[in-house]
This record gives sequence, C-alpha cells and structure tokens, in this order.
Amino acid sequence: MFLFCLLLGPVQAVAALTAQLDRERITEGETVRLTIEAAGQISTMPDTRALEQDFEIAGTMSGSRVNIINGKMDSRTTWTISLIPLRSGQLTIPPLQINNEYTPELTLQVVAASAGNEPDTAAPIFLETSVDKTDPYVQGMVRYTQRVFFAVNLAQGSLSEPEHENMLVRKVGEDREYTTLRNGRSYTVIEREFVVFPQVSGKLVIPSAVLNAQIPEASNRQDPFFDRFFSSTRPVRLRGEAITLDVRPRPDQSKSPYWLPSEAVELHETWEPEDSQINIGEPVTRNISITALGVTGEQLPELKLTDPEGFKLYPDRAQSRTQNQSGTVQGEKTLRLAYMPTQPGKHTLPAITLHWWDTATDSEQVAKLPERTVEVLPAAGQQQEDVATNIPGVDYAQNRSTQQSTERAGSQLFPADRTGRFTGSPTAGDSGWFWVALLFATLWLITLGLFWRVRRMQRMQLQSDGAEKPPFEELENARQARKRFLAACRGNNPQQARHFLLKWAACHWHDSPPIGLDELSSRLNDPAIDATLTQLDRVLYQDNQESWNGRELAKLITELPKTVHASKDKRGGSALPELYS
Repeated sequence: MFLFCLLLGPVQAVAALTAQLDRERITEGETVRLTIEAAGQISTMPDTRALEQDFEIAGTMSGSRVNIINGKMDSRTTWTISLIPLRSGQLTIPPLQINNEYTPELTLQVVAASAGNEPDTAAPIFLETSVDKTDPYVQGMVRYTQRVFFAVNLAQGSLSEPEHENMLVRKVGEDREYTTLRNGRSYTVIEREFVVFPQVSGKLVIPSAVLNAQIPEASNRQDPFFDRFFSSTRPVRLRGEAITLDVRPRPDQSKSPYWLPSEAVELHETWEPEDSQINIGEPVTRNISITALGVTGEQLPELKLTDPEGFKLYPDRAQSRTQNQSGTVQGEKTLRLAYMPTQPGKHTLPAITLHWWDTATDSEQVAKLPERTVEVLPAAGQQQEDVATNIPGVDYAQNRSTQQSTERAGSQLFPADRTGRFTGSPTAGDSGWFWVALLFATLWLITLGLFWRVRRMQRMQLQSDGAEKPPFEELENARQARKRFLAACRGNNPQQARHFLLKWAACHWHDSPPIGLDELSSRLNDPAIDATLTQLDRVLYQDNQESWNGRELAKLITELPKTVHASKDKRGGSALPELYS
C-alpha cells in the first residue's frame, strides 16, 4: 500500500498541470493557442524560453477561477499563450516549467504556404506581392503591388511597406478596395501600390511584406447574439514573397552627362513677350517646363546654361514636383530664364536639348526646344546711325568717322558746317533726337537700378532666412547620417556612402531633397567634390564594380565649411551654409 502511494504521488502531480493546443494542424503564418491549466491559485508565469527556437510568442494571458461544488472549493489557474510558427514542418512544443512541475510535450503540424503565391482554398486570409518588371535599369521605376485577400472580418491589421537602403520607395495614391473570386470563394481585396527606384546595379531583394492581423476565431456556440457581440479573435502573421531584382547598369550607348531613364519625356516653353522684336533694356523671359513619366521631379537634371551672345542670362531657381498618376508617377520641373539684351541687332537664343533613355523601347531619345531669333532694337538715339548704315552708296566707315569727330567737338555749343562757319542754331531734327535719346537712356538706367535693387533684396532675404534656421548639427538624424556616411567612407563602401550622403543632404533640403549625386553636386557647386561624386557614381553604375577609396570624399566633405564660408556662389550666399557644419 505504501509503495502504491509513492507511485501515485508523481502521477497526480503531473496530472495537476495540463496543456493542450486549440489546433494540431495549421498553415504557415497562422497562430495557434497553447492553453495550460494548473490546480490551485498560482501567481508564477510559465517559463517560455524553450518555445523561442521555433515560435514567436504573440501574447500571454493568465486567469483564475474558483468553483464550489457540494460544499467543496475547486480553484484553477489558466495560462493562454499565442504562438506564431517560425517555420513549416512538424514542430514540438517542449515541456514548460511552472514552479517544480512541467507540462507534457505536444506536437504541431505546420503546412508550408503554397508556392507561387497560390493561396490555400480554405485560407480565410492571404497576401500577394508582385512587380511589373524584374530587370529595371538603375534609377528606373519598378511598380510594386501588395494585395491582402480576406474572406472574414478583420478586427485590425497592419501591413509593412517595402524598405531597402539602396532603393527609393514612394507610395502611389490611396489604397483600393474591391471584391474578387479565388478558387470559387469570394474575397475582399485591399490593394496598395508603390514605385521603387533602385539606386545601384546588381542583385537587389525587395524584402517580404509582413501582415499582422486579428481575425475572428471559430466558435462552437449556436447563439448568434453571443457570436456577434462577444466573439473572440486570434492573431495571424503572414509573409509575402521576397522579390529579387536584377538591376541593369547605365548602358554604354548613353553619352549624355546625366542619366534619365523614363517612359516619356516632353519639353514645353512660352515666351514673354511673344514678339520677336524688343528694345534694348527690355528682358525676354523664357518659361520652360519638363515633364517625364516614371521618374520623380527630383530626378530631372539641372540644365547647363550659359550667356548667349548679345544677352545676359538670369535664371531663377528651378521648381520640381512629383505628381501621382494611375499606377505611376510623373516628374515635373519648371524653369524661368530672363535674357537681358546687352547690344542691339539680331541674336539667336540657343535651342535646348534633353537626352533621356526610353525604358519602353530601350533606346536613347532626345527632347528639344528650337532656337529663337530675336531682333533687339537700339535706343532711340542710335536709330539715326542705323538709318545711315542702310543708305546705298554711303560709306559706313566714313559716316562713323564723321560722327566720332562730331562727338569730339562736343565742347562746342553748336556743330560747325563744312565751310568752318557756325550755324546759328541746331536743326529741329537733331535737337529732337538728342532729347529722345537722353530720355530712353535715363529710363534704361532707372530700370537697371531697380533690377539690381530687387536682386540684392532677394539675396538679403535668403541670407536672413538661412540665419533664422537652427544649427543643423543640433538635429540628431543629421548627426547620425553624417556619422554613418564617414564610417562608410572609411570602410570604402560606395553604396553605403551614397545612401547616407543623400540621407544627410535630405535633412537640409527636406522640401526638395536631391535625388542623386548629380543634383547634389550641382547644389554644392564645388569642382573637387563634383569630380569625386562623379567617380562614386561611375563605380556604382558599373557592372563589374572597381575598388573605391572613400578617404578623399570624406576629406573634401569634412573640409567643405572652409571652402563654403571662404567663397560665395553667384547668388551671393554660401552654397550649403549649414549642412556640413
């Protein structure tokens, strides 16, 4: 009898601690509930560290109850643990310790998700991801789509967005919701679209999208009231398919100084005034708009412009923006160029060409605005000379010599005639032209003075605006980007260096961050940095990447404040007053 009691004791101790799963077979991504029950009131929580090898613990709840039956009190403690399997196959729930007791070992069968994003016909919820191309050009656009299919009510849900250090990602439009049939079952679909721009060539992987949601738990109750208002939910976590992109480098056929892969590019312009004749001192304004499908506004290049013959060029700062369209984006850039004539005559304002790579036909294309001939009329005092040059039989050199002699005799009150005698008074025509010329010259000087004053006030305003900004080094994200950029240079990692340099610059130009190294180089306006950034771009775009030494770039960026504060750009302000402090 004593031996029987000894044998019974351990059996009763184990029986006092039970464990069970709500399901013994699930699909990968679903959750399972492990329920542990012990006799008595126990405050200790189960030691769940043994579960972490094959499961993610989504949550743990505990509760207790007391029953009195026939005068006897029975108390129980229950723990409910929600588990998400980390892999498919037959998994083991190991014994868990509570005080000095252990739960029994359990097994769970996890079925792998169907290949190729084909959902299980019985799955109440599943996730699909897709791209429109897997071999884009570097900096070319890829359409990336996420779709969540669910045949049950979602209590709540969250879906991760694509993220990669060598990709620029932009969400396009709002989420779409519609219904569809799959395998004879009706599903509600939530569709979300992104555009992705790979920044380096080679193999790049878009990470798996992760869906976390709460779905209703199956109930055996037949009461619709309780099912409606007191139904419980269980968490699910689903992973989409990771997608690999084989990013092509810039083709050798592209000879332009910049790289613009697009689906369509258009140039448009307007002139103010539209007349081809203007007077000296009157500016001609050229408004240029660039639109490109499949790129952002920040990707559009900065046009290299110089003063044309007979004009002085005053360009305003270009304005860039990005428009969301159905399944894509359109980049837009507007430029306003003011040409101030410096001498009369017929002059040609140059054509403007923009080279771009057509990703649809895989060929280089050119967008062009034609040249324009403008006749600049002289001031009123110069028209008499122009008339003399156009009279047949009159030698212009002799006429010019006579005029210069007359100008040298300007100290005389009246000009002398051919005989050497003085006329009593100037002719009425000469006097009129003199006063008209004087009037126009005065107005021209006033115009130039006002123009100079406005430009000076704008520069002062820009400098004062810049002075009001807090020191950039106080921003934690800027300091972190700078630190990681310098670390990438020390490690000779061109991808990391480019990524964190642009991220650092984006902290300063948060309204219109530079989309690439070309645009950043244009804004910094430093020849040495321009050469190092061009070399970095070349290394990144090459198919077989050569070794890169980042010490020179780090040195130039570190020394940039000395250059910036020592020399000013053409607008009178520092090229980048606060970024590299």
